[in-house]
Amino acid sequence: MSELFPAKSIAIEVIVSRDPAREFEFNYWHDKVRVPYLRQLDGIVDVFRYRDVKPDLGDDFTRFTAASGEHTRYLTLYRINDPDPWRVMQQATVDEQARGLFETAEIQDLTVWDFVSVRRSIRDPDRRPTRLPDGMPETLLLYYSNTKPGRELEHDDWWLNVHAHDLLETPGLVECSRFRTLNPRPAELEAKSIMIYEIDDEDPGAVLLRVLSGDRNVRRPEGRFSTFAGEGDWHGTGLYRHWDLM
Repeated sequence: MSELFPAKSIAIEVIVSRDPAREFEFNYWHDKVRVPYLRQLDGIVDVFRYRDVKPDLGDDFTRFTAASGEHTRYLTLYRINDPDPWRVMQQATVDEQARGLFETAEIQDLTVWDFVSVRRSIRDPDRRPTRLPDGMPETLLLYYSNTKPGRELEHDDWWLNVHAHDLLETPGLVECSRFRTLNPRPAELEAKSIMIYEIDDEDPGAVLLRVLSGDRNVRRPEGRFSTFAGEGDWHGTGLYRHWDLM
């Protein structure tokens, strides 16, 4: 299991390089300049990076992949230890604006989250677990969501006691955690919760496809799927593989 989820609060940033021809320069700046700077800011315990896997899921599950032709998405994942994680990230944003980003870098989304719950698989693993040097998962599936007003408790109960258990029966899916937004004034369609699933498998795209196919072909027909989900904008929903810093 990873070392991410002892952190009570995290922040997730979606960032891209607008010029694919300069992606190496962008990553060099991010790894050699930006990450060391971010790690020394007050309240930020550590910083990790992930890169969009861009799995081939066909035409049925486009929500989980960036649109064709879009720039490659990278995640900057922050572990935060502070009484006010929202303030920490707002201050970090102000400080970075003063310093300036790399000229091709564009931050598409930055969200701050507080830990709610976690579930771990009790299945015996199909292979020896991956152990990365920084203790982080090999692959993450991020799923942003909203709940219909007034149904939050029912939705949380369904996820914790039904859905998480169902999904963790999928080979390769080893852990899932739920976080709640710390934005004090979220926009109407902004995601209010996020689920982070750890995948340990040689083909994480195939694991995701099994999950989505199971939702559509098994759990929905059996009535084991939530009817409480609301509409929203999900900028970062997708599958991401651990990025080894340069």
